[in-house]
Amino acid sequence: MSINAELLPFLDQFPQLELTKENLRQTRRELNRMSLEAVAVIEGYNHVSVADENIAGPSPNQTLRLRLYSGPDAPGSRPCLLWIHGGGYILGCPEMDELLLCRMVDELGCLIVSVDYRLAPEHPYPAALDDCDAALGWILENAAALSIDTQSLALGGASAGGGLAAALALRCRDQRPGAITYQCLIYPMLDHRNVRAAREAGTSYWLWGPDHNRFAWEVYLSPNDFSQSVSPFASPARAQNLDGLPPTYLCIGDQDLFYEESLEYASRLRASDVPVDLHKVPGAPHGFDRLPTRLGEQELRRRFKALAQHFAAHG
Repeated sequence: MSINAELLPFLDQFPQLELTKENLRQTRRELNRMSLEAVAVIEGYNHVSVADENIAGPSPNQTLRLRLYSGPDAPGSRPCLLWIHGGGYILGCPEMDELLLCRMVDELGCLIVSVDYRLAPEHPYPAALDDCDAALGWILENAAALSIDTQSLALGGASAGGGLAAALALRCRDQRPGAITYQCLIYPMLDHRNVRAAREAGTSYWLWGPDHNRFAWEVYLSPNDFSQSVSPFASPARAQNLDGLPPTYLCIGDQDLFYEESLEYASRLRASDVPVDLHKVPGAPHGFDRLPTRLGEQELRRRFKALAQHFAAHG
């Protein structure tokens, strides 16, 4: 199997990343610039309110930025999705998903809170997870003012955001039982051990390959290293017990570096009696749903439908 031919004309829309400690900050600035430029030309969603909320972060004297997306005010409470952006734990910002999140608000009638979490290597694990947890705490504490229904509170993210969502679901199960009622994991970055197997296989991957993965995990886990015990809250695939996690939507393409680890995680969730809605997309590489293609649109429609059904069942 190779990359779906429909996607090939669009693959050059994403820059080819070469990640080193020396160029990381410049790469981050350039990608953020591209995200902000894309936000400036979004059309058709003027009715979606986008606002930043600065809250106290989990570290002393830290300010944590949340980006809130909401539709026109309506009577009663609305569902809420806590969204976590991707970027390998080292790149990215909420604005990179702005078009997708505006569309989700428009179609699902929910409030979305996206977290501008701290990035490695400046802030290695557990900083990003702590920030996401702080965002969740803020949502729960302000549920009435936000007019949201916490009975349907969902959690989601893509790539490293999916990994953080899985980690936060594990932490919530242990520390905030019942707070999260659904998790939406999009080609999630779940297992630091994948770096060795992927390199030995010698397979090439579009957008995010073994070298990117090794670099990202090394700086995220620092000062830990791969020879030491790594917490499941850093690398969720290491969790021994997946019992009690919320129903899960998981999408992964078979041309994605994270394919095997995602299938293994889905299998283990099912073995723990967690309902799993798994979608394996033939010919799809990492980030395929960000491309303007029929294949990407089909995935988005499935995802929106799954979230809408969850919100309706728990609203």
